[in-house]
Amino acid sequence: MRSSRMARRTRLGSSMRCRSGRASSGLLLTTLLVLGVVIEVDRLVGRVPSARVDYSEDGLYGLSPVTARVLGQLEDTLSVHAFFTAEIESGRAAIEKARVEAQLEELRALAGGRMLVDVRDPSVDSQAELDARTHGLQARPVQAAQGTGLSRQLVHRSLLLRYRGRTERVAWADPWTLEADVVGAVARMLRDRRPRVGWAGERFDSDPRSSWQLGSFHGLRRQLGRRLDLVAVDSAELEAGEAVPEDLDALVVVQPLAWHPRAVFAVEQAIQRGTPALLLLDSVQMHAHAEGQRAVHAMRGDPPSPTGFEALTRSWGAPLVPGHVWDAAWAGERGVLVSQLGADGRPTGSARREELRSPAIVEVARDGMSATFPPTAGLEGIAFGWAQPFAEAEPPEGVTRLDPIHSSDEAWVVELVEALVKDASVLEARTATLRRDPRVRSALATVLTGRLPSPFRRGAPAPLDLVGGSGTSAETTDEPVLDAASEARVVLVGDADFVRDPDPYELLPGLEPRALLLFENLLDWLLADEDLISLRSRLPRARPLRDLLEEELDAEGLLDAGLHDTVAELSDRARRRADAERRAEAARWSLMAAPVGTSLGVVLLFGLLWNQRERRRR
Repeated sequence: MRSSRMARRTRLGSSMRCRSGRASSGLLLTTLLVLGVVIEVDRLVGRVPSARVDYSEDGLYGLSPVTARVLGQLEDTLSVHAFFTAEIESGRAAIEKARVEAQLEELRALAGGRMLVDVRDPSVDSQAELDARTHGLQARPVQAAQGTGLSRQLVHRSLLLRYRGRTERVAWADPWTLEADVVGAVARMLRDRRPRVGWAGERFDSDPRSSWQLGSFHGLRRQLGRRLDLVAVDSAELEAGEAVPEDLDALVVVQPLAWHPRAVFAVEQAIQRGTPALLLLDSVQMHAHAEGQRAVHAMRGDPPSPTGFEALTRSWGAPLVPGHVWDAAWAGERGVLVSQLGADGRPTGSARREELRSPAIVEVARDGMSATFPPTAGLEGIAFGWAQPFAEAEPPEGVTRLDPIHSSDEAWVVELVEALVKDASVLEARTATLRRDPRVRSALATVLTGRLPSPFRRGAPAPLDLVGGSGTSAETTDEPVLDAASEARVVLVGDADFVRDPDPYELLPGLEPRALLLFENLLDWLLADEDLISLRSRLPRARPLRDLLEEELDAEGLLDAGLHDTVAELSDRARRRADAERRAEAARWSLMAAPVGTSLGVVLLFGLLWNQRERRRR
């Protein structure tokens, strides 16, 4: 019996050892198979472009279909040379750099092997520094907190793109605009030629090497020159009888002053031939200098000069009003220079800068930008200075008029000013006086499409002959005049100073990112390049934080409360303020509890459903 039990135990032990060995072998084999599957899946996924779903409200973190369409047109390799500083002291700048690098990787994956990205650091690579400097790509100063102080570091973050012998550059890689900058550069390199745009009105700078000139448009032309060919169109030559070149893709007329009818006729006939045109019409040309802000005509002692296009805009059904908009609701805040007085009451020659809200500077809000017109859709606003409005009128038959930019409902049209008023009480007094008159919601820009009638169909103005003294506005010639000859696209803006070089004191509206964005959008719309407009308009919207306490205080009428003389009134105000603070605190907790409670509810619901499912299985 004992030997029999021992034999059974031996056989049982051998069986268990065999099963244990087979289980261990099976576990090892399963682990190896799972590991192999994971490695293979990771290898295959690495070959597939990463797909990310953008759930943000603005849709800013996903690539646009326009990007895929443009990059899909690449037939050769697109080389992107990224000049990035590797070690960045500023935390914010480092985060932006990481975002730019991630975006470049997404673009590279989307290009399907036709885009190469080469990242170099000019701060440690002398050849990279030479290449960047050769193409005008420079480092920018970035501040970073160092203990209780600030440190300043020069940071490189620029791109150089090469494709089929053509070169484009991105001077500063901004994560918010990188997609539009890169896609725009690629689209320009894919074209057979760069667009040719005529520039008339304000003359080209005498010194093109200057980075800033008072009262010029050098900065705007420099920006435009990077993506298209600007052609100078001299108004004096137009007055003498020359025509606008016929090979232009678009025409820009910037702040024409007292143009002869023959020059206006030349522009109008170019539009009749089908040349799209952007006209910045503005009689008030402001200058900022150490002694104050005065209009050029006031500095010269002359009356305001008409543009010369008044008769033309009337015939188009968009008459230009001889005045400027005074907007009390959208008054812009700008600085003014106030002269310093000495002990004797005389000016010392120095001045100080003070902030002032001036209704003559219209800070157009988002509500003033058309959401249906591509160049203004999605834009937050724009600042105009002494903008001239376009009066309401019925456009001619076959012509469509759209007003994409307008003032607020609390605006009036006043006479052209001579200087920026420096006293807030004077501005308030004038606004109070204007409130007696009807308010006018004015169009600050208008768009005309269709076959425009020519005001010169009875005869073309004679060229101006300065030597012979002939060519007055009353003389005409018998040359043929085009009238409603082709479909036209014209954009009229009642201000030009919004794209002028900024003054050194930042006192007046000038060329800033949103102004350049609006101008380029308008120009691209005329050039029928709405893809770039949609990309550039993908900007984050301003979302101010709610001040719950301020809302409650406003509901109690405590924000506008004046002085209280009695103890009872002071006590009542303190009690109501305490009630408002309690309500604000309760509202704050409810706002925080809502998403947390919703999440917990979803988790509990999922748990209950899972529990019921398991019970049914049993």
